[in-house]
Amino acid sequence: MTEIEVPGPEPDWQPATQPSYYTGKNPAYQYSVWEHHAPLFQMIGGLALPVQPVAQRLRLHVERSWDGLDDLDVVLFRLKGFSFAISKHDGIQPAVSCVWLTQPHEQADKALDALLEVVGIGEDAVAFRGDPDEDPAERTDTAHDAGSPDEAPDVTVPTSLWARFRRAIGRPQ
Repeated sequence: MTEIEVPGPEPDWQPATQPSYYTGKNPAYQYSVWEHHAPLFQMIGGLALPVQPVAQRLRLHVERSWDGLDDLDVVLFRLKGFSFAISKHDGIQPAVSCVWLTQPHEQADKALDALLEVVGIGEDAVAFRGDPDEDPAERTDTAHDAGSPDEAPDVTVPTSLWARFRRAIGRPQ
């Protein structure tokens, strides 16, 4: 079998995992598995500690990934009938790990309580419950407010999970 050689990258191509989103010379933009799936997740709270102690307690492997915000540590696992993800972005201070359900569930508080019980930590480890940026009176933005040139003005669209998350951690959109 003959060996096929693939040429190296062009000298002016930026790494595909780095911004500037779709504006650099590299024709490819790589997105992470986390970035692809996380918008489907339901944020149920935050823990005032990194991912590693929880992972060690449950004997989980911490994965390093990235998304459009920063590098992050993440674990995905099932526990007491709930599918969880716990993530911690490198750039977020103080150290708060976000707790997500990978499949939205009506009993988010029950899920968080089950996690606390099995991990053996109390309510003092909870930085917040629910989605810190979700205001029940303000669950949608308009396309006009979001600055979307592709949408008709004042058409109501759901607020993006990533947009809410960026606001919650104080990152520009």
